[in-house]
Amino acid sequence: MKSSAVSAEARSTGSALGPEFSSGNGPWLYTEDGTAWFDGTAGSGAATLGHQHPDVTAAVTAQAARLTHTGCKLTSDARRRMIERICALSPYEEPAVLPTATGSEAVESALKIARAATGHRAVVGFRYGFHGKTAGALALTWRAEFKTYSGFGDDGAEGSPPVVVAELPDPRQPGADDVAGFAAGLSAALDAADRRGGTAAVVLEPVQVTEGVLDVPPALLDEIARQAHARGALLVLDEIYTGLGRAGQLFTAELMTEKPDLTLLGKTLGNGFPVGAVVGERAVLDALPPGVQTSTFSGHPVSCAAAEAVLDIVVRDDVAGRARELGQRLRVDLTALAARHPWMRAVRTTGALAAFDCVRDGRPDPELARAVTGGALRARLLLFGGGPEGATVKIVPPALLDEDGYRFLIEGIGAAVAEAARPDEHAASATRAVRDDGARHVARHGASLPEGGGS
Repeated sequence: MKSSAVSAEARSTGSALGPEFSSGNGPWLYTEDGTAWFDGTAGSGAATLGHQHPDVTAAVTAQAARLTHTGCKLTSDARRRMIERICALSPYEEPAVLPTATGSEAVESALKIARAATGHRAVVGFRYGFHGKTAGALALTWRAEFKTYSGFGDDGAEGSPPVVVAELPDPRQPGADDVAGFAAGLSAALDAADRRGGTAAVVLEPVQVTEGVLDVPPALLDEIARQAHARGALLVLDEIYTGLGRAGQLFTAELMTEKPDLTLLGKTLGNGFPVGAVVGERAVLDALPPGVQTSTFSGHPVSCAAAEAVLDIVVRDDVAGRARELGQRLRVDLTALAARHPWMRAVRTTGALAAFDCVRDGRPDPELARAVTGGALRARLLLFGGGPEGATVKIVPPALLDEDGYRFLIEGIGAAVAEAARPDEHAASATRAVRDDGARHVARHGASLPEGGGS
């Protein structure tokens, strides 16, 4: 008999956080024995509405019973309805949508569109950016270790567009909103790109979530848009993580004076189902001729049905407003916690995205950050670490939280921080009350899924 499926999985997918889960509801994930864990990662940012949202589950179940798959050359009513919903919400006047199966596919599709629309080759990305790990998207991803086994250097891979990396101000540092200083550096990066085949696109995330929830202020976004357009380049906003309410508005374009030429969607769009999209003016997207960008599972009917339901919920339940309220509450409570633990630095929130850094003796301390996430794990609270220095704790819960869920989250963070601050044989007792809360949650709800999807 072979070993278990988990141990047989390729190590390149990364280590698992927490136990094996068998069911979920709202912010909660359950093991087979009914033990409840709070998902402070929201399924890598995708479950913005919470796990197993009843409306999404109902839409998917109904669609699966009718039509599961068509392939890329045949369309479906579910695909058409999703595209119509996205167009109706988008900031574009004559919008078009290119459906994709994943976020990385959306990134790579956008690069092809930009090169076709402009006739240029080079791309400008930014320090701390993350746009995926597939070959084309990886050229724009900041971390060198992700590129080691892919044949990539700073310029990408052979045959890929040259990539120039520009510096964004770090919002954790004073003066991060210095537009004039930033503008000069961006202009130099665009000069370099222009010398290498012309600038086809400037690509960035309005909040660099993967590398620590690093917000790009609207004034800088406007400066980036102005300079990109002055060079004849497209501005591509990667809103795979931030779009559709997660960061406090449906689209970051709502905060800008110049619209991005392309907006990339994913994660929230499917609330756990694999679907992405490139959105922009039809005249831009149609720079690619027919048949040039297809994939077998893009526009998959089941994922499109999930996305259609998500878009309805996002508007009906004001997910953007709920995310702003959650972020404001997290900022107040995390700031109060940091006042008691001064090594918690640079508390930051943008919508339903939050983070802080762990700093000891004036230097980022990855070990201390791991102590916080480890303490949270012992309290059955799932949190990711990371950040440019590995010293960041990220907090990305579902945006639709009830009071019980919020209290578990903030008390669990507090207990984990207290444990990290007192690393002795008695520290584990700091998480006992939070574990008891989890036990009470299971006693109330059991392993079955409570009605309402946590929303």
